[in-house]
Amino acid sequence: MLYQRTNPHHSASQYLRLLVCALLLPLAAFGQDKPQGPDPLAPIYVTTRIFQLSAKKGSSEEVSDQVFRLKTAGLSDEDKWHTAFLKTYPGLTPALLQTSNLRVFRTSKPGIINFGQQGGRTLQIQIFAAQSPGDGTTPGTMLIPEIGLHSVNSSTPLTLSMQPLEVETGMTYYFAAPRLKLTEQDYAEFIRKGTPATAFAADDHFIVFAFSIELNRPAQTARVFNEKESAALLTAAQKKVQPELTDTVKKAGLSGRVQVRVEIAPDGRVVKALTQSSTLPEMNRAAVAAARQWEFSPALFADSKEPISGLLTFEFAAEAKPAEVKQQSSN
Repeated sequence: MLYQRTNPHHSASQYLRLLVCALLLPLAAFGQDKPQGPDPLAPIYVTTRIFQLSAKKGSSEEVSDQVFRLKTAGLSDEDKWHTAFLKTYPGLTPALLQTSNLRVFRTSKPGIINFGQQGGRTLQIQIFAAQSPGDGTTPGTMLIPEIGLHSVNSSTPLTLSMQPLEVETGMTYYFAAPRLKLTEQDYAEFIRKGTPATAFAADDHFIVFAFSIELNRPAQTARVFNEKESAALLTAAQKKVQPELTDTVKKAGLSGRVQVRVEIAPDGRVVKALTQSSTLPEMNRAAVAAARQWEFSPALFADSKEPISGLLTFEFAAEAKPAEVKQQSSN
């Protein structure tokens, strides 16, 4: 269970801060006549994606915390992410839960992402960064994600995973956290809030963290709309395709929403679609398939021919079961 402390020692974050400080100290030793590597004062642009891996209980092997790396450009759509994960974690079905964009600096102050909360307990990622020794001549960049369980009743968080990563621009690094194999109770309380744990009793759930790195400000190839700006896209679309609930989701009585990041070409067609966040991961792929079929008015491009990157949000309500429908009709 997540609330059990299996190690009475201090939080790993205390040691992380010491490690980051130790890596920062040699910065002054790099003279002006030596290659400087990445600017130590510049931010690191980190796109963090949190995935779940699911399988029928006991049907798959336990995951390890081995780190894998791929070029970010090769993970440009939903199918490519799925292919990568299915090769890495055979027998487990991946689905994205959350995407966060951070600027992380090479200091002892981390970037922070919360991805689950239950009562006074919070699942949190703290991302530390530092300039590393690199190849011994040119400094490099180190990213240190720490995944922990923070409690209001304790000043010392429980560290669930920690991975020092020597990173390069344009690369994505991902790994599973074996200690985050969630029981159905923890999964329901932290990840699928509001859904009975019995709905997940038949499956095992693991959590995978992926970090896409850019050491320079990413170039904007499209006009990026935030959630508020994207709301107008939903009403202005000329063709709207809604995904249908799968039989599995209907039977379980699940509800939630899936947010899809789409890129719209000047002719109004959707040319890219990728899950941005989801509280109903069983519907991610159906939502992406539907989003790819949406069409928009070319009038959106009257002032600019740059593509538009916007968010389509699909809401799914649990279908009433026959007994519920009968009771409602009799009232």
